[in-house]
Amino acid sequence: MKNDKKTELVWWPLVLGSLLVALTKGGNRIPSRQDSDERPIVDSPQIPIVTSTPTPSRQPCAPAPTPWWKGLPEAACLLFAFGLLIVTVWQSRAASHSVQKMVDATQGTTEKLARQLELSQRPWVSINAIIVSPLTFNEDGAAQVTLQFAIRNVGNTPAKSLSVEPKMFVASFGEQDPVMERSRVCEENRLRGVGTDGTLFPTIELTRSVTFHVDAKEIIKESNRTGSFTPALVVCASYRSTFDDRSRYTTAVIYYLRRVDPAHPGVYIRMTNGIDIPRDLLALRYDPIGETIAD
Repeated sequence: MKNDKKTELVWWPLVLGSLLVALTKGGNRIPSRQDSDERPIVDSPQIPIVTSTPTPSRQPCAPAPTPWWKGLPEAACLLFAFGLLIVTVWQSRAASHSVQKMVDATQGTTEKLARQLELSQRPWVSINAIIVSPLTFNEDGAAQVTLQFAIRNVGNTPAKSLSVEPKMFVASFGEQDPVMERSRVCEENRLRGVGTDGTLFPTIELTRSVTFHVDAKEIIKESNRTGSFTPALVVCASYRSTFDDRSRYTTAVIYYLRRVDPAHPGVYIRMTNGIDIPRDLLALRYDPIGETIAD
């Protein structure tokens, strides 16, 4: 029984498929001559044929020219916009120039105030020298004398890294100019950097005694040329400020060691080689040209 049911289930699709094929072939069957003879003849309606006459082709029409006055508003707008742009740029440049001038003026005022503050509060070092011994000559013909220096800070803030450098030599016109020698000594002292005399506070005085030896060769050379000689003394003090540690300030003086004429008090004359001079007849005179510099 089970096999019969399976057989029926298999045949039903086959039968349905055969019927569908048959119906499809029947619908698509080509009519035969006999079928065509049996059909009644029906007159087909006549469709009238209308002949179309060719229409003449149209030529493209050229656009009409635009009147010249219609472009005036656009040109006026362009000119107005261009003029407005120029005015805007000019006003911007003028404003920028004014701002730059204000910035420069403010910066200049600030620098000026800072400079005034520095000048009023910075340290200022002064140098004074006195003679504490007679001028004598040793066996080699060199002259020697002892001087004492008083270095004071007359400013309002400490002078840091103070370095005092004195030098005595024979002044000789055209060879050892005191002003040039002072520049050289101060430059060497400034480049030395680290101060050997420490920090000098306001109102504090630093004293130093130095014995100088004037070279015999220099004395003989100048005496042979002029008949006498004059020792020159350069003292240079270099120091820093608490405001700007990068800058170094300098105070420098030039003295001439002269002999007082006993017969004419107040008259100072040059030295003679080999003649000792007592302390009370010695005098230190400032250089009339490069007396003191301070920066």
